[in-house]
Amino acid sequence: MATAYVNGKIYTMKSENDAMSAVVVDNGKFLYCGNDDEARRIVTEGKAAGAWETGEIVDLGGKCVLPGFIDNHQHVQTYAKNALKVDLSDATSIVEVKERIRERIAREPEGKLILGCAFDDTRFDEKRLPTRWDLDEVSPNNPVLIGRYCTHISVANSLALQKCGISEESALTEGYERDAEHRLTGCMHEREAAEMVNVINGGVDLSYEELKDIMGEALHRCNSYGITSIHPIQGKMCNLFEKTDLYQDLYDEGRLSARIYMGDDELPGCSIRTGLGDDMMKYGFYKIYTDGSLGGHTALMTRPYYDVPETSGTCHYNQEELDEMVKAAYDRNIQIGVHAIGDQAVEMTLTALKKAYEANPRPWDQIRFRLIHCSLINPKIIEMLKELRVIIDMQPGYVSTNIHWSDDRVGPDRAPYLFAWKTLMNMGLTLCGSSDHPCENLNPLVGIYAVETRSGYDGYLPKGWQPQERLSRYEAVCLYTKNAAYSSFDEDKKGTIEVGKLADFTVFDQDVFGVQAPELLKIKVEKTYLGGREVYSRS
Repeated sequence: MATAYVNGKIYTMKSENDAMSAVVVDNGKFLYCGNDDEARRIVTEGKAAGAWETGEIVDLGGKCVLPGFIDNHQHVQTYAKNALKVDLSDATSIVEVKERIRERIAREPEGKLILGCAFDDTRFDEKRLPTRWDLDEVSPNNPVLIGRYCTHISVANSLALQKCGISEESALTEGYERDAEHRLTGCMHEREAAEMVNVINGGVDLSYEELKDIMGEALHRCNSYGITSIHPIQGKMCNLFEKTDLYQDLYDEGRLSARIYMGDDELPGCSIRTGLGDDMMKYGFYKIYTDGSLGGHTALMTRPYYDVPETSGTCHYNQEELDEMVKAAYDRNIQIGVHAIGDQAVEMTLTALKKAYEANPRPWDQIRFRLIHCSLINPKIIEMLKELRVIIDMQPGYVSTNIHWSDDRVGPDRAPYLFAWKTLMNMGLTLCGSSDHPCENLNPLVGIYAVETRSGYDGYLPKGWQPQERLSRYEAVCLYTKNAAYSSFDEDKKGTIEVGKLADFTVFDQDVFGVQAPELLKIKVEKTYLGGREVYSRS
């Protein structure tokens, strides 16, 4: 069956302002891209000649069409499971956190684990992290574990600590926070936080079929924002798991509604390389975590934090360990992606890459090394990047959500180097957009707003924070389309609307390129197509 989509404003994303009115889709790919009359002729004459049994003409009603969005850094299973936890994402105080926990406990039996997710302590009236004593007040008989939205910090009540065997005597590492009297506060960072969540088994008892169903629902939610390809990332370091077989089963059952490119923080045990799979599901890259988060003061800095000068962050590996991990994947022709937020973590990562490359040089286009986050840079990093052609996996939403405290973390002299995306793009590097969901908003249009305005979603700082680092609307949309396709070696298959490419595209209710930036936050997806198959309809 061939279908002509006519009377649209179809942006190809091949170049800025390149648009057409019609496409023809056949067998999951774009057969024709051009004008209405030719698209109609191809379908009607092809049907008459028996080229296909049925042919359809769809009037787009002048609506805006873009290539399907690609989110190249997301934690889908965590997002899906979070729907079953106490949502703390919009809590504005510890008092409110306690009230929500109390409400959940009232509906659960005594002794059942209560999980909460996505709190942001920078928004709290109390201006601090919760403690075990806060949680003990509302839950003396139920273990409670809540996680910060960055996933690098968790807080447990006393009963949860006890059930996991964590005591004043056993908690010896720096990852367990203590107060002025050297008592455990219940707050844990990085590995210690993830280990506790693992011990307590996530607290969500789901059968495999139930988990598969909520994963399918999560993917459908992605489709509702025009997302047709996702790079799910597993990170045991932060208790972020992705069950590959869930995607495979959804695929076999015809329920996989987005293309999957897997990132995993474990090297494959068998001799496979990046790209194993097909257009719906592939093995992608090896993910390494070097440091933590900026909001949690665990991103690794070359100098102490401006607002907490007693710390410079957390390092998960020393340079030698990181060198070995990068080289192991590099020598197996496995794409590498390294989480590095603080400038010291970025320097370490680039040093490891340079060592692996110099020991075994290959064309950069074959390597496509992914520097994930790259939030804070410095002059030394800029010099290093002049010879290392890396891809920057960025998360535009962080600039808008962190805007109220970014200066506090890094201070005025380092602020111009935080989220310095225009600087990096002007160096000729490929920048890709993602949500890091559930850490940031899933909607790519929200990310496009963030990177174009560098303002808060509420309009805070309308002229933008460090406005010299804004990207244009076209550059911002490229982050989620052709640039993201390049990051997975798929630039010949998707990311732009062209003849022969996969027919992944989205229809919007307004022109994405024709509205002022604040209106981007209001635009709705009308329909999303994956290989010409409708996977989402607003109607």
